[in-house]
Amino acid sequence: MGEFLISLADDFSLDNIVRHKPFFFFFSDKAERAVKVNGELVTMSFFQEGQELIVRSDSELDSSEIDFIKGRVMHCLGTSESFSDLYTICSDDKILSRFMDKIYGNRLLSAFTDFEALVSIICSQNVSFAQYKQMVAKIVRVYGSGKVFPEPCDILADTGLLKGCGVGYRADYIVNIARFMEGKDTVDDAYSLSSVKGIGPYSIDIFMLFQKRQYDFFYVDSLIKKIIRDDYGSDVLSDKDIRQFAKNHWGKYRGLCEVYLQKFLNDV
Repeated sequence: MGEFLISLADDFSLDNIVRHKPFFFFFSDKAERAVKVNGELVTMSFFQEGQELIVRSDSELDSSEIDFIKGRVMHCLGTSESFSDLYTICSDDKILSRFMDKIYGNRLLSAFTDFEALVSIICSQNVSFAQYKQMVAKIVRVYGSGKVFPEPCDILADTGLLKGCGVGYRADYIVNIARFMEGKDTVDDAYSLSSVKGIGPYSIDIFMLFQKRQYDFFYVDSLIKKIIRDDYGSDVLSDKDIRQFAKNHWGKYRGLCEVYLQKFLNDV
């Protein structure tokens, strides 16, 4: 087995992250994750002791592999991010202040790869969080032997298997993404995604927020409209007005505040 440590921000709480249902990084309610490194499967378990995250793998890793995994984990879990300004905004907000015990120490989790993030975003369209997780779990089970998220080449090798993953009309979009990402490790220009059928401005906003961790990106959907109308008592109607409302209330953290509102108000 291998093991390495990652220093954590003072507020970071792995327990809080896992307890309140993680998003893209963990596939279950346990702090475990399998990934492919240089074509080999590596399964990791995560533990927190004080301000250090302990990462244990089921195989020995060389220094370059450790550096790669450590870099991805630090990004995906936001281990060094500082949220003092966010906590002030949330504490002063009449709705978010009710959830400070869940927000403090929590993190928005990113996917291990950009391809995984894009497929997850497609799967999350027009469904509940629970339904999204079921789709992703089926993709992992069908294409990754229940252990690891597939790579673009795995999807393209047998696109017909997507029918058994419960993704419905999203199958064609997932294939489009796989073709776009084949041979690529990352998306350097998010706006280039607009050339992929199934990826529009809404999906790009979510990608920038969740995967690139740009918390000022904000997406407009029916749920945030309902929250602003019913919980904040605002009669803003247009997408432009909703974006301005979000900017005025939550500033540079408007996207992250939106995620917390949608998550904790609806217990998803």
